[in-house]
Amino acid sequence: MPNPEVVAYLRQFINKHPVDALRKQLQTEGISDADFDEALKFVLRTPIPKERKPGKAGTVFLFGGIAFILGLMVVTLNRKDPAPEKKTRQTEEGAYLGAVADYVIRLPEGYAAFPDFKDRAKTVEVVHFAKRGTHPTNFLHEGLFGQLGIVRLEVEPNRFLESPHPVDDLTRFVENMMKARSETFNKKPLLVGSLKGLQVTVEAPFQRTEAYVLGEKVLYMFVAGQDDEIFREIMMSLRETAAEM
Repeated sequence: MPNPEVVAYLRQFINKHPVDALRKQLQTEGISDADFDEALKFVLRTPIPKERKPGKAGTVFLFGGIAFILGLMVVTLNRKDPAPEKKTRQTEEGAYLGAVADYVIRLPEGYAAFPDFKDRAKTVEVVHFAKRGTHPTNFLHEGLFGQLGIVRLEVEPNRFLESPHPVDDLTRFVENMMKARSETFNKKPLLVGSLKGLQVTVEAPFQRTEAYVLGEKVLYMFVAGQDDEIFREIMMSLRETAAEM
């Protein structure tokens, strides 16, 4: 059973400060990594309610830790956060141009693209789409994607280029991967513009939505907390610019 005081604290501050910073601050109060991780998993599996006045236990905990909470705010304000504007591939307001392939994603209002690479050779591109000001440490925890409206896109070389039936092979690949992870899921065919693919809704043990889209030369893989308006707006805006010419 997770520590109720740690749970109450995380529910109030998880959307306001980086998870790693919260962990470090609670460590100074004697909270172990095991207790923190247990409470974090509990919070990520349950909806975070709208802000309200904390209960008696939460009040005692918050007032007891008011000094380090204020310290956390000072540290956070003084920290040089990674700024999405330094990413040169975000070429125009409201759109993101791919780095490893000629594609474009239209950004929802108030969103920014946070691009990176998964490998040193820069053959696999990883882009997180999130609200402006979102701290990049939140990208490490997929359980936060749904609550914070984060969508991740990975772009890698298309392994099905030589296949005579790429959609069928993609479907088998995804099915085998899900079964190997012992995940319960539903799937459906997907059409993004002229590109075909597969969308998967994972029900257990970790709920999320994934979409796999076959590009001309690359495979696009989207991950989000749920199949909501933001996820669909980002995914369905995908266009390969060379194909549009």
